[in-house]
Amino acid sequence: MPRPRALQAAEAPLWLAVLLDYSFSDKNAQRAARLDLLGVAHDATAYPDDIPGWRLAELLLAWAEKYVSAEDWRRLQARIRKRRS
Repeated sequence: MPRPRALQAAEAPLWLAVLLDYSFSDKNAQRAARLDLLGVAHDATAYPDDIPGWRLAELLLAWAEKYVSAEDWRRLQARIRKRRS
């Protein structure tokens, strides 16, 4: 059984960048998926004091669970690990 998806609050801005890149680089991505993520990104950048890291992590995780396949999730995790180092 695969591990459940999780995001750490401290890494939420990093995940936001990776997920935006993912959604706009995937030619098959749904327009609704992009718009949902852009809404989260707008709120997180326009109102950073109103959206704490833990809430941003929750919103990004909910988006990823809805739009990112398990295989793509593993690739995105590898991207995050690479950016950490």
